[in-house]
Amino acid sequence: MHLNITGRIAKKKQVEMFVCNVMQYLLPRLKRQVNIDIAIVSKCDGNNSALCWGDKDGVEIEIARQSFDYKFTLEEMMLNLSHELVHAKQFIKGDLHPNLNKWKRIDFSNVPYSRTPWEKEAYLLEDKLVNKFWN
Repeated sequence: MHLNITGRIAKKKQVEMFVCNVMQYLLPRLKRQVNIDIAIVSKCDGNNSALCWGDKDGVEIEIARQSFDYKFTLEEMMLNLSHELVHAKQFIKGDLHPNLNKWKRIDFSNVPYSRTPWEKEAYLLEDKLVNKFWN
């Protein structure tokens, strides 16, 4: 795995170790090279707390330091990052298609976004990952 983190964030080395540990946990048998680019930004488009897009070869993640007028704590940023790392795993494994409407070749464009399998999995794992690898 090739990891690149850009932008200002406290405890950057600890964040790098967190990402490596989470990805090794989520993809223990991954044998090929993948790129993970993480940008720490002031705000994400649409005032999202974080964003992720990618494919089998790599992913790009943006983590916001704030949304609207709310400033995230480092712990909240790690929770948002863990959620996006689950999506990274989904892209890399090929479960989540880059168009964000297909999961394992099934079209979910008529399903509310919060009820899609990729969001359910990310919400299910985010706390577990933070508790296991950050706290």
